[in-house]
Amino acid sequence: MKNTLSLLALLIGLSDAHAQNIKPQPATAPKDASYLLPDGRIALHGDDALAPVIDALNAKFAESHPGLKFAPALKGSATALPALAAGATAIGFVVGEATRPDVRAFKAINKHDPLSIRIGYAGHGPRAGGKAPPAVYVNSANPLQGLTMAQLAGLFTSGSPGGDINTWSQLGVTGAWATRRIHLYGQRDDGDFSTSLRLARLGGMPFAGHYEPLADDAAVLLAVAQDPYGIAIVDWLELKQSSNAVRIVPLAAETGKPFVAPDKAGVANGAYPLTPAITLYIAHPPKGPIESFIKDYLTMALSDEGQAIIARFVDSETGFLPLSQDDLLVEREKLKD
Repeated sequence: MKNTLSLLALLIGLSDAHAQNIKPQPATAPKDASYLLPDGRIALHGDDALAPVIDALNAKFAESHPGLKFAPALKGSATALPALAAGATAIGFVVGEATRPDVRAFKAINKHDPLSIRIGYAGHGPRAGGKAPPAVYVNSANPLQGLTMAQLAGLFTSGSPGGDINTWSQLGVTGAWATRRIHLYGQRDDGDFSTSLRLARLGGMPFAGHYEPLADDAAVLLAVAQDPYGIAIVDWLELKQSSNAVRIVPLAAETGKPFVAPDKAGVANGAYPLTPAITLYIAHPPKGPIESFIKDYLTMALSDEGQAIIARFVDSETGFLPLSQDDLLVEREKLKD
């Protein structure tokens, strides 16, 4: 009996030692996946501004998944969802949000919406050598202190639930501005920035009848610089395009919250409402597990190490920042089984 127990203990010991030496196998891509290139690399499509961030994330991911190699083909955010819908990319990398037409096209092919995961923010400023995210501009002489997103919708669209805003007194502006009509400027509603903004941030209502669409951001800023009663929403902007004749209006996500500028602090804490996110899209149906290596990649990007990688590029031209703790918890929750 004693010999039997000794032998059993030896076998258990060997079994435990063997178990400790077994390393979990990292996830791999399906061999028949349509996003695999002939050489076995995994195609990634999306925004070229994200190239350094993606390279750094890929290098970090390779540390735990040495058998997986990526082939980024970054030609703009507009390429991400079409490539994902066609199965040509494992992940679509977008600065901001995919357009509604692109999401609808994806759904028409795949019968479900793509899953979106934010992993960071893009843009802060204005700052020398960098880009400021989309912002609201008024003439420098205008005393307007700030706007809520509900007020912004009431200003720029017709039929907003909060009511249309037509005069400066409706925004609490007094003096020479009080009785004057607000002059609205912006880009054309042609499916690009202004259309995406209207649909995603302004409630989807049509622009107000007196909204004056202009050719580009330079023309929009010039109009506001020359018009004390003008206001505009402008896309990405570099400091060299700015002017002392205009200034950015701080915004608040909701009534009662403080107005926030698109500076580094306002963007980093997730409080500036017009900050574009770094958004990763995957072709994940509502039911069933996320593809194992894709889940590993997203988990890595949302880990403390992944967020630290994004923070490396805070002073790059685009100016990427990691998520606030509140937003990080929201995105991590999406990956839970």
